[in-house]
Amino acid sequence: MITGTIHVTDNEDIVYQAPMNGGKIVSLDEDGLLIKDDSILVGTCLLPPIEAKIAEADGNEQLYDVVYSNHLLAPYQREFISALLAYLYKGGHLILFLPEIGTNNREKLVQHMYSLYGIHIGFIGHPNPLIANCYYDERCLPIWLQMIYEVSVLSPYEFLTQYPIGGTINQGIMSKLINEINPYGQTIQDKVSEILKLQKLLHKNPNVREAIGSSFRKD
Repeated sequence: MITGTIHVTDNEDIVYQAPMNGGKIVSLDEDGLLIKDDSILVGTCLLPPIEAKIAEADGNEQLYDVVYSNHLLAPYQREFISALLAYLYKGGHLILFLPEIGTNNREKLVQHMYSLYGIHIGFIGHPNPLIANCYYDERCLPIWLQMIYEVSVLSPYEFLTQYPIGGTINQGIMSKLINEINPYGQTIQDKVSEILKLQKLLHKNPNVREAIGSSFRKD
């Protein structure tokens, strides 16, 4: 489903070459090492918060991981990651610039992005292919689809066509589907039932659309 790539590097030369190679730069640099440029996306919200850094300084790695995971799952960070995911879904190539100055931020970012979102960020130049390469855990497909749909990159019909039958659709996504498709039904449950019926029809025929004022067509 995702055809783009995402990598991280601490090499400034690679970063500056990225636009020429069709890549988009996301800076996680808090020290102002990169030349300021409007084309560079600031992504420092992906770095661990101060509470995690305090836990790290105290040698409490377990607390660090809990705090950092919660940080990356928070609404603002999730929305930012959704935007990155949407770019990757469209085939874009992302280069994260993250200088390492006596911290393990890079390793922890890679670890948590994969464990939470199924996105393995490749580390450019690493001798181990499993670390150097970008890849995705396809079991996270429902998570990706909901995140991408949340930022309106997918139409409701594209979402339902790709979303697994029987997969749980969270309440916010279902409300968005009902609002955009406006299915027939006197109650919310009726409308949910019609959405789920449409999903099954779309899996058989992606060109199916709802009939106005009645149940969904089956042709």
